[in-house]
Amino acid sequence: MKTTLHLSAALAAVMALSAAAHAQGTIKIGEINSYKAQPAFLEPYKKGMELAVDEINAAGGVNGKKLELITRDDNANPGDAVRMAEELISREQVDVLTGSFLSNTGLALTDFAKQKKFFYLAGEPLTDKIVWQNGNKYT
Repeated sequence: MKTTLHLSAALAAVMALSAAAHAQGTIKIGEINSYKAQPAFLEPYKKGMELAVDEINAAGGVNGKKLELITRDDNANPGDAVRMAEELISREQVDVLTGSFLSNTGLALTDFAKQKKFFYLAGEPLTDKIVWQNGNKYT
């Protein structure tokens, strides 16, 4: 339930900033993580996100908008994480990016978000640099 509340609050904030989310009936969430490199931790994490999205949608969505979760594997590689982020934004037209358990991919996505001026909700990269040294208003 706590995950559902956090996800709902984060998405409500993103919706307030995203013109695309207002124009569509669906909020697309692009999630990037190292599923092949960290399956023991990240498969339950992914299932939890899918469950939260299902619960939120069953309860009417966020401000009446349904959520759609689109996941990509970054192969624990910062370059792949950035390529997946670019694909999610350009091809899938996601409204928000999230994810990243590993610090190196999280830092790469933080820099990408700043360059593209696109919101990235860092999932759990274990480095303070994302908030302090490399922090920006898009992450």
